Amino acid sequence: MSDIQFVISEQPEELALAAQLIDGRDDNAHPLDHQVFFDSRSVVLAKTFEGEIVGCAAIKAGKGTVGELGYLVVSSHYRRQGIAQGLTQKRIEVAKALGILILYATIRAENTLSQANLLKAGFQFWRDYLSIRGTGNTVGWYYLALSANVDAEAIMLSLVGDRIQAV
Repeated sequence: MSDIQFVISEQPEELALAAQLIDGRDDNAHPLDHQVFFDSRSVVLAKTFEGEIVGCAAIKAGKGTVGELGYLVVSSHYRRQGIAQGLTQKRIEVAKALGILILYATIRAENTLSQANLLKAGFQFWRDYLSIRGTGNTVGWYYLALSANVDAEAIMLSLVGDRIQAV
């Protein structure tokens, strides 16, 4: 992974290439809303020194002290090299610089690699909820408090709203 750099990008042409990478992912996730992706608070790219974008991840749109992670994708040719972990670490650094006090992410139950990535980065598993899309999928909620003065339980409860907790 020493030949990969993690950079924040706001350049439309790079964001378009990152969106193409997300669109080409090989899972069954829902389609990318490109405008929502372009409106992210921060997009981190994993690039080779030659400039090829081989991964991306974002802190999704929103304001204030709570940030949602999403859109993490690594090109199939570059997987299992620590790039996902590097993207997550860079997003944590960016979140701190933005004044975000708590990060959270939702991960489908079958996505064990993403779960492991977050846990390795220090995230805590909070609870499982059923997907609001009516798919019957179970979605795990994870969080990372970036300050000791965060009431993670209260914040997470406010985020899940009226979702149904999985049993």
